[in-house]
Amino acid sequence: MHKATSRFWKIFEGLPEEVKEKARVRFELLKKDPHHSSLRFKKVGKFWSVRISDSYRALAIKDGKNFIWVWIGTHNDYETIIKRS
Repeated sequence: MHKATSRFWKIFEGLPEEVKEKARVRFELLKKDPHHSSLRFKKVGKFWSVRISDSYRALAIKDGKNFIWVWIGTHNDYETIIKRS
């Protein structure tokens, strides 16, 4: 199961509309086929990462069988977060 934190949704609301739409499409695909190659769904350090677009990523923490989505943003910010964790 996939869930998102209130912080995730706050960040999401500040994204450009085109990115929000791509994220919606990606998360629907993730629910149907988490192994789809375009998602690049993978474990990165303590996080799980999914590709939203060339420039955007989202991060989750796995809790048992659940993925708790905690962040979404630019690839540059993603790289910074991953390096810190």
